[in-house]
Amino acid sequence: MSEYFSHDHLKKLKAAEGHVLKNVIYHNWINKSNPADVFEFLEKLELDFGDVNLILTVPETDEAGITLADDFDAEKNRLMLLHEFSGKIDVRSDNMNSNVLWENAVNKKLQTLGVVHEGDNLYSNSSVLLDFGEEQLEIRPGMDGVIVEPYDEV
Repeated sequence: MSEYFSHDHLKKLKAAEGHVLKNVIYHNWINKSNPADVFEFLEKLELDFGDVNLILTVPETDEAGITLADDFDAEKNRLMLLHEFSGKIDVRSDNMNSNVLWENAVNKKLQTLGVVHEGDNLYSNSSVLLDFGEEQLEIRPGMDGVIVEPYDEV
């Protein structure tokens, strides 16, 4: 795993620019091994722009960074985890279009998708900025998955 986006992933990310965000799906990983303390985090963030579909994730390795899931079948992934962990690990997929964080971005055109350029054709995968004009959101890795927050320029 690298701390930079691959050329192919960068190209796919930038392809979303100019497209309208249709749907936002959170694929939440849920650990139910301790019923008194269920643990949940955002494993994959799916952004559907119609012609372009981006699935952002944080790899399970110790190395931080956002990456794109090239092939992801939510139901197949869910069934595999349920089987592998005897029902104690599950994945729930939720449409977030009406969530307060996303409601001002859905059905808006993505004006720019920003990543940090570090020179020599290297683009850091430490964060992704989605600029929908009046609404800007930052996606970054967290200790337990993908974090999405409103972007505030400092």
